[in-house]
Amino acid sequence: MLKVAIVDDEPDLQRLYKLALASHGYEITFVANDGTDAVEKNRENPSQIIIMDHRMPTKNGVEATREILADYPDTGIIFVSADEAVEKEARESGAKRFLKKPISLKDLIFNIEEVAKELGL
Repeated sequence: MLKVAIVDDEPDLQRLYKLALASHGYEITFVANDGTDAVEKNRENPSQIIIMDHRMPTKNGVEATREILADYPDTGIIFVSADEAVEKEARESGAKRFLKKPISLKDLIFNIEEVAKELGL
């Protein structure tokens, strides 16, 4: 079972992502409200794929991505942000995908499956 984490500070998006992931049989390893929490929770329970927002309290998505990949370089980070200006920085930090909000759940699931294939999962 694919282990996926959700990092976003919007409770409505967290709920939506959780429903979509669960309905496709993914194990949700953790949900984090900010980048600092994501780094800590991933150390406790590493995920194979992380859905990462950018603008969050304490630590943004790019900073969190760098830290997570420093510890777990085989993690697939899917960046999901309304801020297109951060796409280059997100990709340079190691994100496998950049999706611009709003996204459809179909696109999210498609990208999770594609990243999983790329990682050999």
